[in-house]
Amino acid sequence: MNPYEKLDDRAFWKLGVAEPKQGELTQVWLPKFKIEKQHAVATAGSCFAQNIGRALRSRGMNWLVTENPPKTLPRSLHTAHNYGLFTFRTGNIYTPALLAQWVRWALDRSSMDQEVWETDGRFFDPFRPSVRPNGFDSVEEVLASRNVTADAVKTAIEQADIFLFTPGLTEAWVNTKSKSIYPACPGTVQGTFNPDEHQCINFGFESGKKALASAFNAMRNHNPNIKMLLTVSPVPITATVTGHHALTASTYTKSVLRAVAGEFADANVHVDYFPSYDLVSPAMLDQSYFNENKRTVSPSGVDYVMKHFFEGLGQERQSSPVPMGDIVCEDEILEYYGKA
Repeated sequence: MNPYEKLDDRAFWKLGVAEPKQGELTQVWLPKFKIEKQHAVATAGSCFAQNIGRALRSRGMNWLVTENPPKTLPRSLHTAHNYGLFTFRTGNIYTPALLAQWVRWALDRSSMDQEVWETDGRFFDPFRPSVRPNGFDSVEEVLASRNVTADAVKTAIEQADIFLFTPGLTEAWVNTKSKSIYPACPGTVQGTFNPDEHQCINFGFESGKKALASAFNAMRNHNPNIKMLLTVSPVPITATVTGHHALTASTYTKSVLRAVAGEFADANVHVDYFPSYDLVSPAMLDQSYFNENKRTVSPSGVDYVMKHFFEGLGQERQSSPVPMGDIVCEDEILEYYGKA
């Protein structure tokens, strides 16, 4: 006898991947811990994570939302103002480093950066550049709103049973003086780019894992019962300033994030990994789960991912698709700068 003779079909490429039809893959994810309908699940991360929140709500799961729109804001403007996209109104959190920054600010308000951008008499939040499309009336209003979101992050950490984080990028823009991390390059969504103050950092494996550990350890210190579920966004990057081709830069990004998430989950009993990226990205799949732009995941791709998610939780298949909605993605604005 040798160790391979006792393995299930799922451990072999031929039996687990090549022979079954794509919709018939089984046991792709065996959850490390239970996630039941009463468990409060907080969601944060890149654009793809917005689909997960909607799917949780459609299945009657306890999707935790700690920052709700004011009653005076029309429902038609909720998405544009970043309400209902994630548990809180941070906008997209693309990197583990940005997650660690928000967790630190939430739990230690004295560490929060006070930077505000001004354009034509309107004021914008550098760390949430898309939350108010037309800007705020004053610096004080920006900072007050940022504090509301930090409160919502803290409340989510306190109340969540599961914190579901979906990183999508390794490239991030940093202020060279304050060392604070932006979700988007200054001068794209909002603000003005200054080469003396703004620098791109392409976070590698060690720095990514360190940031993820910092965020989760801080959460556990505040809420000893919280668990983390990681899943890497399958959406490729929009553009890169590394000098590499967008294809190879995107491959690097996803490889690093997948390795960080996998190793961190394997090393922590309270952390698990769900394979969103793994389910839709391999080139050898029988069908593509991407739209014509070969970047955004199609509705059938979202359904496919979430089918495996809920089957892993032991729930029956649901015939109705995941409700789709507008996706707010700061990174996509970079497409505008590509030469036609």
